[in-house]
Amino acid sequence: MERVPSVEKIPIPDSNFDKMEPEKIPAKEGQMTNEIPEKSKLEERGTWGKQLDFLLACIGYAVGLGNIWRFPYLCYRNGGGAFLIPYFLMMLAVGMPLFFMELAFGQYAREGPITIWKAAPLFKGIGYAMVCISGIVTVYYNLVLAWAVFFFFKSFTKELPWKGCNNIWNTDSCGYSNGTNITYENSNNETFTVSANESTIPAEEYWRNEVLQLTEGIEDMGSMRWQLAACLFLAWVIVYACIFKGVKSSGKVVYFTATFPYVVLTILLIRGLTLEGAMDGIYFYLNPKWETLKDAKVWNDAATQIFYSLGPAWGGILTFASFNKFHNNCYRDALVVPLINCFTSFYAGFVVFSTLGFMSAKTGIPIQNVSTTGPDLVFITYPEAIAQMPVAPLWSFLFFFMLFLVGLDTQFGMSETFICGIVDEFPKYLRPHKSLFALAVCVVCFFLGLPLCMQGGIYVFELINWYCCWLSLMLVGMFECLVIGWVYGADRLLANTREMIGFMPRIWRLYQVAWRFVTPSIILAITIFSMNQYVPVYYDKYVYPGWAEAIGWMLTFVSLIPIPVMMVVQVHRESEGETLLEKIQNLMKPTPDWEKGEEIKSCEEEVVMKSVSKNGLPDPAPV
Repeated sequence: MERVPSVEKIPIPDSNFDKMEPEKIPAKEGQMTNEIPEKSKLEERGTWGKQLDFLLACIGYAVGLGNIWRFPYLCYRNGGGAFLIPYFLMMLAVGMPLFFMELAFGQYAREGPITIWKAAPLFKGIGYAMVCISGIVTVYYNLVLAWAVFFFFKSFTKELPWKGCNNIWNTDSCGYSNGTNITYENSNNETFTVSANESTIPAEEYWRNEVLQLTEGIEDMGSMRWQLAACLFLAWVIVYACIFKGVKSSGKVVYFTATFPYVVLTILLIRGLTLEGAMDGIYFYLNPKWETLKDAKVWNDAATQIFYSLGPAWGGILTFASFNKFHNNCYRDALVVPLINCFTSFYAGFVVFSTLGFMSAKTGIPIQNVSTTGPDLVFITYPEAIAQMPVAPLWSFLFFFMLFLVGLDTQFGMSETFICGIVDEFPKYLRPHKSLFALAVCVVCFFLGLPLCMQGGIYVFELINWYCCWLSLMLVGMFECLVIGWVYGADRLLANTREMIGFMPRIWRLYQVAWRFVTPSIILAITIFSMNQYVPVYYDKYVYPGWAEAIGWMLTFVSLIPIPVMMVVQVHRESEGETLLEKIQNLMKPTPDWEKGEEIKSCEEEVVMKSVSKNGLPDPAPV
């Protein structure tokens, strides 16, 4: 039988233990008795009301806009059904190990993404990097929700405003192309023929000329789009309403926001399957091209999608897990959430491509010409398809409402990560006023997001989206995996997991190998491949100037700078050790606060075990 890693238990006196006050723990010999700080801290930080609150929050956080606007496009572009093979293999090799590692680490420590690095103080900068990435993304991600709100309100009409070419924002190029030419009618009902290369569908003109009122480039930001600014304000009000009481409020909201999108997706799928051309769209989505499996880019896309979709290295999983009860079965959760996330991506593909197949049949545009990714899919292509349906405003209302809810879960997850990280770092000053601090964060983020609501705001949005978490997120994830696997110790984390859930996962040896070797190696390979395939930022046909690209690279490294900076700060502050090497060695060990926390948790565990024994409840069985 293989030896299971273990940690030394703190001896607990038998006498009068059950009669002790719950706030006290027995002291070691020669050590003063301490009050349990963990209990009061948990009461201040809050915990999930029910285990289902946490599970739904994780599902909502992991299932984001990328599941709808990125995975279906990647699937058809990378071999259709054949893409599912590398996708699920990468989920097993990268997604699940990282997700389980962060769940177990966060739940055991019960600390935010910054203070959790008491486990290895030298690498505290990893926590600051996570908070920095989440903070930057929080600012621009809410603009997507603002766009969804804008389209949501525009759906309350008898006829969708982006249907047809007879509006004030339409140009002479408006119409549908079959690959050679297009036809359109102007406001005088005159019919014209235009070259296919010059054609734009009505929804695209509505998006560019009415919603964004797009300028020529980032050099010309234009004026403020006050309608978008109002939608952004409303989006932040809703986000604050979800997070102002921390997990006590967001834990209740997720019962609706994490489940209702599945209802809407199902309704849209049923409707899509009844439309002409739906089966052609689905065939185009799933038709396997096995030769693509030889292409390294396909495997890179699969690993990247898993990494961005599940959300490791953002700090959100650590944050959510830190609000768990100590004995929550995080091993089960680490299996359930990735599987649901992958299923959702696959399911959403049927919704998207059944509708795109209908659009192709209706307009004569080949499916490969209407298939796209990112904001263009959900704000141009899909609205254009919806506009062709009977009772179009109803389907538009449902789609954009669903889109808002999907993005909302991810948004308040990132917001909570940023807020919790800062509050836990400065608890004396911020924890008593967490709701007020959350309000301040939302207000500041709203004002930082206002430039994105200008006529040239989409260029700033794309610049941030291109650089802020591309390279930095990968490197943070790799550093996190290496530090936990080698410095803190994979054996130690698995032993911590056994303390929490009462048994050792049967595949614990696989997790050891994954955390130490497989997962960081794959992340490194993705990073190198991405750097090799690097293309400077662009939007549609617009190529950004050199100074804008330089700002983008600054955004990349601003999240990474805290890692080396905090190493220098920690070494400077370290009082133990005479030489630099001794100080570094000390900083790679858990702090006394962390060790004391382990003693407290051991005592708490003993109390729980005695309570279980008295009530005659069975030990938890392995999954």
